[in-house]
Amino acid sequence: MAGLCGCAGPRQKVVTSPPPASALLAEARVVTRREGLPAAKDHLVARLAAADDSGGALERRVITTTADSSLILPDSLAAMAPERRGRTALAIIPGTRAGNQNARDRTRECLEGAAAQSRVMGFATHFLKTEARGTIEQNADLVATQMRGIFAGSDAVIILMLSKGAHDVIHYLQRGGAELPAAHRRKLVAVISLAGTVQGSVVAEWLVASGRPLASMTRSWLTISGQGDAITMLQSISETPWLPALAPEMDRLYPRLTWVSIAMVPDGADGRIRERLWSPYLRRRIEKTAPAYSPSDGLVESAASVLPETVRVPEWIVGAYGSHAMPNGSYRDGSRIAPRTTEPGREKLEPETGGEVISAYLRALPQSLLR
Repeated sequence: MAGLCGCAGPRQKVVTSPPPASALLAEARVVTRREGLPAAKDHLVARLAAADDSGGALERRVITTTADSSLILPDSLAAMAPERRGRTALAIIPGTRAGNQNARDRTRECLEGAAAQSRVMGFATHFLKTEARGTIEQNADLVATQMRGIFAGSDAVIILMLSKGAHDVIHYLQRGGAELPAAHRRKLVAVISLAGTVQGSVVAEWLVASGRPLASMTRSWLTISGQGDAITMLQSISETPWLPALAPEMDRLYPRLTWVSIAMVPDGADGRIRERLWSPYLRRRIEKTAPAYSPSDGLVESAASVLPETVRVPEWIVGAYGSHAMPNGSYRDGSRIAPRTTEPGREKLEPETGGEVISAYLRALPQSLLR
């Protein structure tokens, strides 16, 4: 329980029914309820592939660049002239601070490794400062302050976000970003979501809203141990960040935007993740007692890590197998996402892993994103 508590906040209201879900998420939940997790997992893999607006092209490209770390696809972002790379900004927004607060923050270290590799490759790279346990509103304001200068100083902007960073970015895009001049908003060419909480987290929802004894005890323990900020943070990611009035406006606000979703589907034959990640016992309790559930990466339902249909922008989906610790997973052909810096069975991430993953994507993402 303590391992998960690095990412949680209490709330008095007990929710007895889930918030409205996107069509795909609702469908995955129905199949799970009727046929079980294995069938829902197979159904979801097929549906994610069908929803990929790149037609599988990005997945094939990144599998190729991952296998050969020296390969730069000739039409990729990494193949651009140095001057153009230097005018292309990569803004990295981390997720929450999980686990023991006195231990190493390996997730942020991994993202910092991605930032370092991106700089080596010649891109204007920015690792944005956010509060590790800040609310969505707090971090969206921090993102807005930093992004203003990034847009002003770049020809094209790519935002990369991990986990809860998706909530921070989506909140920002609908508010602070929407207030930018039109010429700046046109510079946003891609948002890359790594196992993002794009439609909320079923785990966070259960922890902050369930009336079950284990959920109540977890909230009490967090409060007594002085971790009330974790509860507040969890509450902020427990539901979808999309606003009904603003979600359909994304294509108008950001007319050049392509959304890239790396969606993690559980890798076990039973429709569950094989990694421990955090308490398997607590995960099983959530699976059995949450008002709604479907195949999950351990924190986010796989169908909730892609856009709802109300957001009308092109979405390239890369489906992969594994847990919320994305770099430890594998692509659908069985090849590992980070074969040189991760090992099967070893869950802790290293800074070099972030560099390996971002290198593969920058050498695979096509220059057509910038047109």
